[in-house]
Amino acid sequence: MLKTWWQSFDKNPRQCWLISILWLVLISWIAFFWNLGVLGVMDKTEALFVEVAHQVYLTDDWITPRWNWQTFFDYPIWGYWMVALSFKLFGVSEWAARLPVALAAIALVVLSFYTLRYFGLNGQDEQLETRQKWIRAWIGTGIVALNPGWVGWGRTSVTDMFLSSAIAMAMLSFFLGYAQPDNPKVQQRWYLAAPVFAAIAVLAKGPVGLLLPALAISIFLIYVGQFWQVLREIKLIAMIGIFLVITVPWYAAATQVNGAEFIGTFFGFSNFQRFTSVLYRHAGPWYFYLPYCFILLFPWSLFLPLAIARLQFWRKKVWVSTPRNRQLGLFCLVWFMVILVFFSAAATKLPGYILPIVPAGAIMITLFWGEEMLIDREKVYQQWPFLTSGIITTILFFGLAIAAFISPQLAGSDPAFPTFGATLEASGIPVIFGVILTALGIFSAILLIKKNYRPWFWTSNILFFVSLLTVVVPPLAPIMDSQRQLPFRELAKVVGQVAKPQELVFLMGYPRYSLVHYSQHRVEFLDDVNFAIDYLKDPTKINSLPTVLIVTEPKFMDRFGLKSGDYQLIDEKGVYKLIRVSKALLLEKQP
Repeated sequence: MLKTWWQSFDKNPRQCWLISILWLVLISWIAFFWNLGVLGVMDKTEALFVEVAHQVYLTDDWITPRWNWQTFFDYPIWGYWMVALSFKLFGVSEWAARLPVALAAIALVVLSFYTLRYFGLNGQDEQLETRQKWIRAWIGTGIVALNPGWVGWGRTSVTDMFLSSAIAMAMLSFFLGYAQPDNPKVQQRWYLAAPVFAAIAVLAKGPVGLLLPALAISIFLIYVGQFWQVLREIKLIAMIGIFLVITVPWYAAATQVNGAEFIGTFFGFSNFQRFTSVLYRHAGPWYFYLPYCFILLFPWSLFLPLAIARLQFWRKKVWVSTPRNRQLGLFCLVWFMVILVFFSAAATKLPGYILPIVPAGAIMITLFWGEEMLIDREKVYQQWPFLTSGIITTILFFGLAIAAFISPQLAGSDPAFPTFGATLEASGIPVIFGVILTALGIFSAILLIKKNYRPWFWTSNILFFVSLLTVVVPPLAPIMDSQRQLPFRELAKVVGQVAKPQELVFLMGYPRYSLVHYSQHRVEFLDDVNFAIDYLKDPTKINSLPTVLIVTEPKFMDRFGLKSGDYQLIDEKGVYKLIRVSKALLLEKQP
């Protein structure tokens, strides 16, 4: 019965769409919604981002972002708007803070499904049956959604997902217009959607939101010889108008309200200097992002070289003569490479910067699985490149199983969280996950050994992520929160309760920005005792209150030269202490 249904399900389009909707809902729930609010806001970037949005919500100022009682122009306003709106609708909580990024991630997954359902890459696309196109779209949904990059940032309230989702949707919207020259009305709708998403990207992170899609699209069109033709097709004035209507109002308002401070800080420091010089000690060599291409798309990334090689992108004449609706693979390759090269050239480097490559890479891998599996299975699945990638994936599953079994010992070596390893071991999670990974390794090996099963090797990767998110993360997240986030969060709330108005609060050591969010008090983040003393000596920063609150680890107290009788111990959580000490005493202790 099941076999009969499998061979004929495409005869019922309504049933196919129902399955698709259920699959999208299931994948989205598992990847982005399940246990979304279990963890407290994480240090340091998420805590900063959420607090800026929180201040938008509290002050009802939707023009000037603020953090730690100062204007904050590192990023534009879109992400803060979305989180502040979520706070208004659902109340202030970790779940509400992360809901907008989860929705942004899901929006891209849905658009990717639609794109893959109707468009493929160069090949005999007309030979694909309707059933096979549905399968390709279903596989693609899993690959786009279930990878470390999209899941990780889709559950973390920072600006990277807003930018990446918007860039990806701008790219796919353009392609959906480009691929339908025989349907002008539909084509123009998609063309006009592209500047909407590009505008959102610019409101999310600045000029790169327009620069990167425009650069990638232009290079692609020039390569396939369609640049001038497409320029005649699109309604350029309308597209520019849509983009400006969405972006200009906030940028104009922010400039009017904040003047040179906004222009200099945002455009000069946060954009130009971020590209040309190293900010916040985030440097890296030119190859910095190459390992992250593997990590962000793991375990699918092991098949990315095969997916790229299959495109034969060097055959320019072939691609120029290929119908537009079969150029999706090349389009995604150009998209992938433009993002990678651009951020590799930048001086400041962070893993989240190349998050926009994830959808492009995932779609290329989907086209490899979805079409090679259905057209050229005998040719592909007996060749050594595929077998090599499959064998490496299998070995990695076994290697991860070993790591899972010994993870309590590895975690127990962290002096900042000395009981985490024992708590983790007592939970039984390492054994459960180790057994699952071992089973996946065996399952993957069987798929490789049985030639007829090799086209279904992708199912082991789906099962890996589904088991991780449904079996491991639900019990692990509360443990991690209770060991690593909760103690500091509770201490931050104590700071909010005991700090006097205008009393200085210092955090010595790693800048855990969640202290500002959970205390709702201004904090000075200092990583050196001398900086603290210099701060206390600065007449422009000091106030009349005789004391200062310090959140610190014992090693910094020793550097201050403080003894137990020199300060008032207010509270202690984990490795952190909250003390109140006289400013005069601190200055006396220093030479």
